[in-house]
Amino acid sequence: MNTATSRLLAAAALSLLASCGGGGGNGDATTPLPANPIKAMIDPNAINIASVGWRTSTRDAFLLAAKQINDAGGVLGKRLNAIALVARDNAEAQDMGQQLLDAGVVALNVSTSTRVLNLLPQALAKGVPILTESSSSPTLSTVADNDLVYRIGVSDVDATPVLAKVAWEAGKRRAVVLINAGDAFGAGLASLFTPAFQKLGGQVVATVTIPFGLKNGFASYLKQVYDAKPDVILNGILAADISANVLNESLPFQSGAMWLLPGTAAGNQTFLDNLADPGKLIGGASGSAATIGAYGNSSYQSFRAGYIAQYGSEPQDFTAPTYDIAMVMALAIERAGLVNNSKSPTGLMVRDSLRFVMNAPGEKVRPETIGAALALVKAGKDVDYAGAYADIDWDGVGDIVGQVPFTVFRLDTAARSWDASQQLIIGLPR
Repeated sequence: MNTATSRLLAAAALSLLASCGGGGGNGDATTPLPANPIKAMIDPNAINIASVGWRTSTRDAFLLAAKQINDAGGVLGKRLNAIALVARDNAEAQDMGQQLLDAGVVALNVSTSTRVLNLLPQALAKGVPILTESSSSPTLSTVADNDLVYRIGVSDVDATPVLAKVAWEAGKRRAVVLINAGDAFGAGLASLFTPAFQKLGGQVVATVTIPFGLKNGFASYLKQVYDAKPDVILNGILAADISANVLNESLPFQSGAMWLLPGTAAGNQTFLDNLADPGKLIGGASGSAATIGAYGNSSYQSFRAGYIAQYGSEPQDFTAPTYDIAMVMALAIERAGLVNNSKSPTGLMVRDSLRFVMNAPGEKVRPETIGAALALVKAGKDVDYAGAYADIDWDGVGDIVGQVPFTVFRLDTAARSWDASQQLIIGLPR
């Protein structure tokens, strides 16, 4: 058995065990996994949607939404079969996504910009919309996608000026940017941070590139960083655990430069868990991210309570937007079935209904009353979904507009925790 297949089987087993009513099978530990685990997860009698995530917490949020939808009666008189997998690298995500598209899912959630762009040719061929919670590359706003890519999350175009503001207000004036080579997220971050920081009066003195996938041995790259004498370092390394390893290996340099963290690391528990000794970070670490729902949003509070009840832990960053993605998929599927007189709408039919259920005008509907929302759609009523993340709409390229919550994260080195008490509500587009 090759490595890709063994990983896929392991991921399939994890999804089957973790499913909370949204999908999976009824086998026990003695039941052998099928030769084609993803194909076996497809239910021909259900409506099949899927997620290729990068974290177990986003997988859990996707499955929680599916459970609540099914508890409310499902969609089009059928069960919503949510297949939720976690891919450990881009190659595995490509393999999983391709198999899900080939198997016939009508909507797909994919994490990170690079993975979305890698899977876009297959999605175009199959006519299946991709909804993403964690893809911030500006490329997604301009790529030829046949209107198939939608974000519930912000582009770096909108997120990076907030990062620059955090650095500037901390008194920082001289920045170095650290990114992965060949990473769409990092490239966008670097190109946007420089003008945003310069506009405030700061200066980006160097950009240092680390090979994608390198997990340790960063000394030579960190020497380049510190030779530039920064007072702030923007850490754009994509993977949270590797991003933390960079900070761990920076300790011998004894620098007072502050680490500035984007949404891939700021507020992220994996990043925190992989820090060896936060107390030795002389300059500390801060960042901002539009990855958590607005604290004062009743739908976010309802989602949070449901997540804790289901999983016994706090929801993490990116979980609220992933939860909303599954909810919006369900509403769009219900509408697509109605307007096309079909119990099995195609991916393109679902795509054509996404804005109709997400955007004004229409009766405001929320995830905590998803059954009533689906009933309105079934009755031919226009609805305007306001989610756990925020009350937002999609513009013509699938980017979000509306009042969006940005959380400012500060690393409490003594407590080994994030101070996430401050949120900024910023209207998009700017």
